[in-house]
Amino acid sequence: MSRWEFMRQLEELLFDISPNEREEALQYYNDYFNDAGRENEKEVIKALGSPQQVARIVKDGLNENACQGEFTETGFTSTKASSQNAIIKRQQETSGKENRAEREAHDGRVNSGEANEVGSEHNSTVSEKKETMPTWAVVLIVIACILLSPAIVAAVFAAGGTLLGIISAIFGVILGFGVATIIFYVVAAALFVAGVGCILVHPAAGIGLLGGGCICMALGILSMLLVGFLAGKCVPGICQGIAYIFRKLFGGKGGANV
Repeated sequence: MSRWEFMRQLEELLFDISPNEREEALQYYNDYFNDAGRENEKEVIKALGSPQQVARIVKDGLNENACQGEFTETGFTSTKASSQNAIIKRQQETSGKENRAEREAHDGRVNSGEANEVGSEHNSTVSEKKETMPTWAVVLIVIACILLSPAIVAAVFAAGGTLLGIISAIFGVILGFGVATIIFYVVAAALFVAGVGCILVHPAAGIGLLGGGCICMALGILSMLLVGFLAGKCVPGICQGIAYIFRKLFGGKGGANV
């Protein structure tokens, strides 16, 4: 049995306990496998026993029936804990030796570089002082911002007015086509009624009225399609373009993340 199969069966067997307790138990045994290492998975599975036994031990511990063990916040203890800990302890001792060797090598590199760091500390301090902006430059920038502020405010208001004018024009066109659609439908209905009423008395006039009604109906349909196109395609596209421009101008880093 592999680790994946063991943990899958254990999760299925613990379906009847609370989600928090099930997650804690699964995390606990996952940590056992992680600490022991991939090469010791079979030894860990042999030490733990079957998923059914582990699930029963966990449930007994949660039910305070510690006949085979007890599961707590700091870990799970059972009759099999000694063999489990032996596997993990052996793995931890090996990793501890490797970590000590790495720390010793790192300390040697740090000691060898201390002299160079002390020697370069003075140079870095001097360079930082040179890179600092002079006071007179800061004063000039502030004065320039104050002098140019009326022009900046005027440009902002002009841009806002232009955008408002464009949006108003678009909505005016949509409203105009909408009103035209209604008028065409009303005129078409009136022509149809008049044509049907006089077609028996004056056939030519009746046919002409019916033809005019058909033309008005076609124009109404065309106007309605234009309203749908402007409202469904043009307006969202223009709004997205305006939003993109504002993100580029004022969004900064936040606009870039979006």
